[in-house]
Amino acid sequence: MIIVQMRVYNFKIWMPLRLACALRSTDFFAFTRFPAIYCLLLGIILLVSSCNTATLSLDPENIPEESECATRTHVMTTRGHTVLSDAELAADSLLARTFSDDALQTANLCGVAPLLRELLATSPGSVQRLLVRQRISERLDDVSLEISSTAAVLDCEEERADQIADYLLDAAQSRVKQLTFLTILLGALGTVATGIMAILKVRKKIYRSLGIAVGVMTAGLSYTGMRTSAAADVPFLHERNALGDIWHGEAESQIFPATVWHFLSRPGIRGKGQTPRREHLLNRWLSAGELGAKEEEEKQRLVDLLFGEGGIYKADELRIRANLHDQLESSVNLMKNDLQKLVWEISEVE
Repeated sequence: MIIVQMRVYNFKIWMPLRLACALRSTDFFAFTRFPAIYCLLLGIILLVSSCNTATLSLDPENIPEESECATRTHVMTTRGHTVLSDAELAADSLLARTFSDDALQTANLCGVAPLLRELLATSPGSVQRLLVRQRISERLDDVSLEISSTAAVLDCEEERADQIADYLLDAAQSRVKQLTFLTILLGALGTVATGIMAILKVRKKIYRSLGIAVGVMTAGLSYTGMRTSAAADVPFLHERNALGDIWHGEAESQIFPATVWHFLSRPGIRGKGQTPRREHLLNRWLSAGELGAKEEEEKQRLVDLLFGEGGIYKADELRIRANLHDQLESSVNLMKNDLQKLVWEISEVE
């Protein structure tokens, strides 16, 4: 079993002692005059003392595994995937006159720039042109599947983090409700008990001390409820981490298909002078996004956790991970817009 421990302050020892110390031994025998009241208060104290001992257990079968989102195999290189250098692409004046810069960049990423050359070299309406069009269409279909597959994996990882975060937050909310109920119950019964003692003319030192002890316990319960929502954590591992590839920025990725990785890591893809999408995402995350408002020490801890192989996560950290995957998925899906523009321009070639 994976244990998710809710760290709350221990009332079991100090609360009863605080109440006992508040009462002098010479006054203790007065409790025997009103056994029902004191038995009720004793029951409340025991209830409060025991409410913090519960732990949350999460069955490993209920934690979505990393393998559910992607197989543990390396990304295969696409057949016939040839990416030209920027100099080679700029030197082809026929391509530059026929297609826009953005469409050429997308075609180059998809590995169809050489096929576009063949397309323009054939005669309009010829069988050779039809065959080249078919090869281009097949290749772009493969790219579309790569984009959809990558987006699906990222969405799965997002849902995996969200699911565990929801569990932790729901459990914390349930604990807060329990503590709130106990706080209200303890405060109300303490008020009633001290009022009855005053009517029955019990010595003031007894019921005043009792009132103070009850007040301290309700304050402690309220403070515990405030801290409970952030007090649960759970082991969460991700050896194949797409966010790690974005962070390290290697020349090749073992997670992203080559076409998608070039789209994310090459500059000038969506306009000349534009920074790579990968750097754009990192700058957003580290400056104005989920990590931007953190202190440097906390930011470094989160960087090691989010972009590494995993570790102990709290609910809010799982939310951050899910948000990063959502933004990365959106960036990958933007490639479909570029692909659609390329298909439209190819269809304009007679």
